[in-house]
Amino acid sequence: MEKKVEYIKENDRIVLMCNYGFRDMTLNLLKCFEKLSIDKSRYILYCMDDKAYQFFTEYKGIECQRFSRDDIMNSSRSTSSSSSSSSSSSSSSSSSSSSSSSSSSSSSSSSSSSTQLFDTNDNKGIYSENAESYGDIGFRAICNEKPLVVLDVLKKGYNVLWTDTDIVWQRDPFIHFYNDINQENQFNNDDDIDLYVQQDDDDICAGFYFIRSNERTIKFIQDSINFLNPCIDDQIAMRLFLKSQGINIKSNNILLSLSENDKKDKIRYRLLDKKLFPNGTNYFNLKITQRENITPFIIHNNCIIGHRSKKDRFIEYGLWYINDDDELDISINSNNNNNNNNNNNNNNNNNNNNNNNNNNNENKEIKLFKNVLKNHTDIITSINSSDDGKLFTTSIDKSIKIWKFENNSSSSSSSDNGIFKVLKSKYIHKRGGIWSTFIFSKNINNNNNNNNNNNNNNNNNNNNNNNNNNNDDYYGFENLLTSSHDKTIQYWDNNLQVIQTFIGHTGIINQLIVIPNSSYFFTCSDDNTIRQFDFNNINFKRVFIGHNGWVSSIAINKNFNILYSCSNDGTIRFWDINSGRCLNIIKVNQSSGWIRKIIYNDNLNQLISGENDGTIKIWSCDNLNNFNDNQYLLKINTNENSSINDLQFDSETNLIYCAFENGSLKSFKLIINNDNNNNNNNTINYSLDKIYQGHLNSSINCIHISKSLNLLFSGGFDKQIKSWDL
Repeated sequence: MEKKVEYIKENDRIVLMCNYGFRDMTLNLLKCFEKLSIDKSRYILYCMDDKAYQFFTEYKGIECQRFSRDDIMNSSRSTSSSSSSSSSSSSSSSSSSSSSSSSSSSSSSSSSSSTQLFDTNDNKGIYSENAESYGDIGFRAICNEKPLVVLDVLKKGYNVLWTDTDIVWQRDPFIHFYNDINQENQFNNDDDIDLYVQQDDDDICAGFYFIRSNERTIKFIQDSINFLNPCIDDQIAMRLFLKSQGINIKSNNILLSLSENDKKDKIRYRLLDKKLFPNGTNYFNLKITQRENITPFIIHNNCIIGHRSKKDRFIEYGLWYINDDDELDISINSNNNNNNNNNNNNNNNNNNNNNNNNNNNENKEIKLFKNVLKNHTDIITSINSSDDGKLFTTSIDKSIKIWKFENNSSSSSSSDNGIFKVLKSKYIHKRGGIWSTFIFSKNINNNNNNNNNNNNNNNNNNNNNNNNNNNDDYYGFENLLTSSHDKTIQYWDNNLQVIQTFIGHTGIINQLIVIPNSSYFFTCSDDNTIRQFDFNNINFKRVFIGHNGWVSSIAINKNFNILYSCSNDGTIRFWDINSGRCLNIIKVNQSSGWIRKIIYNDNLNQLISGENDGTIKIWSCDNLNNFNDNQYLLKINTNENSSINDLQFDSETNLIYCAFENGSLKSFKLIINNDNNNNNNNTINYSLDKIYQGHLNSSINCIHISKSLNLLFSGGFDKQIKSWDL
């Protein structure tokens, strides 16, 4: 008989804390609770100052508690002594074991920690009623009050779900704790896991976790509190002690293999799925949740500094649920109306034509990778190459690396016996990861480079660096253009010194492209806009406005001065480059709505789109006025139940290379049947060309075709770059 899983326990409590400056964030979170029908009896709100307490109790009618360090100290001492006597009478063996472990380490004793906790740690909070920012003394002081509250509630016998207030809830996470994880891992007891904790970029996140009340967890929180000081916050302390006191229960097998001592002493913790419980980087920057069209349980608006920035980002993504004018008093800036962007996904019927090649996957041999490059410390975001064979890679780790291929055998010029070595590495865009690059190669002879150099005659470095072509320090490029999550574009000389910074976007910049033989370049952003910049005129800006969601990719038809863009609003738009006017809108038929990538095929005047449902579509651009929603020339079913992250097209071979969220990599051959009498009647078909080994258990974020190296490159979430022969 299947064990009935209860939705929530009587002793489960949601605990949150705020000061007056974060009252709006707290109201936004409470609005989520209301939408999810979470009863007020399930949560405890602590107010850190009198103004916050007055605001919530008198003006909002919300029951809350005024945080007082003295009250918690007294409560902790009384609760500790009563629980200590009851636990000693309930289990003599437990008492004996606790006594023996306490002799080996004074900090291991629960009773001594509880009396020692507040007497020896003089970590008095230094914070105001204002919204504090990450890294400030006031911020750390507030962080260091959080575990005091958690400890107090744990000692009263309650399980604690701690949630920071810069979080929105989309689903009730208790369903995941009690149902999903237990069923997935065949845990037989709801208490098998002591701690469920959110993952941050590099370790656990102390902003969201569910911790059960028992001796192990109380000792863990006590030890973390004892370690706090004005320079060490709760997250640092919890990470430290979890390494020594915890065991990551990844499966039921690990749980069953625990020794008796580990069962008694070790915190059994479980890391929450990054897609279901994303932090700020994973949701807003990398969009790993949206890539799979998942509704997460919570969204943590961290990894961004400042209250204003957090609020703006919530508004931008349609996650701000309160009306400031109605729900906040006049001391808050109330000029920000709700600008929730209702991203209307078009649930159109999918056409199923051109599916005659779907069974080719079974007959293709998997092509093994040739090289693996490991030097970055985070997700690979872009790959590029210069005409002389230098490789350029960037990462969320905020670095750019320039690689040089070196042959191991002097008797052969073949790349079969060589390796890639890092020629130069530099941290740039220190406020955000680099997401897109463009290389101005030394060997390219076009007006674009001439315009750029003429614009920067005041930079003496350029002339000096041009003499290094034959030296090892020559990096194979004239100039470099980069865009970043910090919302800026930077233009660099060939020593990676900044020549010019371009600003204007208010959201993450997803892609940049440069028009050949001109001084213009274009960028697209999460702020729903495309911008045009001029190397020769820093004051020139043209903004293309019309999308209702992030603009994820852009492409240029230089022959007709047309710019193409795609977005998670489910549309492709055509723009007149000279005027900025939108010429046409195509609502692509797909339920998920997000068009991830577009590229333009110069040879056949066609647009290629990669979509969130894993399909590729080919569109004819011959007649702009007849470019309608369902009139694509070809739909390629990739047979991958995964979203497309990147596309590249090789016009010499008519091959489309496609990278997927699930780590797969494939190429498809376009087959053109020419009608000599009428170019518009050419028919097009496709066949699967190759299946590549891809990135195991990791998404592929970007791919690049390098003609100078005759290699295909891929960059993944696994921090690796792989290459294959073209």
